[in-house]
Amino acid sequence: MSLISLLLMVGCSAEPKSAGSQGSTPSAPAASQLRSTTQRFIAVSHRFEIETSADDLPTAWETTAKFCAAPRCEILASVIRNKTQTSAPYGSLSLRIVPDDLPKLADHLAKSGTVAQHITQSEDKTATVIDVEAAIKNQTAFRDRLRAMLTRSAAAKDLIEIERELARVQENLDSLATKRRVLANETEKVAVNVDFRVIESFVTTGSSSRIAAAWHESGSVLSSSIAYLITFVFAVAPWLIIIVPTLWLIVRLLRRLFRRKGKAVTQT
Repeated sequence: MSLISLLLMVGCSAEPKSAGSQGSTPSAPAASQLRSTTQRFIAVSHRFEIETSADDLPTAWETTAKFCAAPRCEILASVIRNKTQTSAPYGSLSLRIVPDDLPKLADHLAKSGTVAQHITQSEDKTATVIDVEAAIKNQTAFRDRLRAMLTRSAAAKDLIEIERELARVQENLDSLATKRRVLANETEKVAVNVDFRVIESFVTTGSSSRIAAAWHESGSVLSSSIAYLITFVFAVAPWLIIIVPTLWLIVRLLRRLFRRKGKAVTQT
């Protein structure tokens, strides 16, 4: 029997476990019933928007970051922006935490400031997890069969083809294992995103604030205008040395020409 036939037999023996052939995989209603009674894998995410004063925002961000400690919590991304003349301070944290510690984190955020918004979302990953685990099981069985064939085969050509197929299957297994770890991280821990913002005061958005801002900007506008004027003067000054004498000579020549024409007219 050729190696190609052997590989086809191995592949066909592994396929029914994932493709749903008769005798090895339950029918569609049976599979649906199995999934309804199995463990559910739910990816849950929360989004908090915390409002604090400008002075308290850095402290609220720092204490929340310290609250998240490995291995029960991990920070995926963090941003902190200090207060400037043109922008208010801002901070954000993106983290994953075990479900048991989520209420403690929520209490900590409530003490750090005002919870202006809290959004919860969930996504059922059960079907994806079951499919990935089934694929891992099938590919693992296929790999084991290839390894058994590798020990029995003696021809060099067969060995090369089996090793090539074995490398491909192992690559698929590594990819599936990575996907399963990602799914486990998404379903076993809760994704939490926290935005820290400064409380907006009614005074800062009133007419007095706009007048104050206009007053502060007036100095900048005046200085910019003076700067443009100085730049214009220094840009035009070198040309005035040439233009002014030239215009003066032209005016004198025109006057002389008009005088001569006037004398000629009176003489006639």
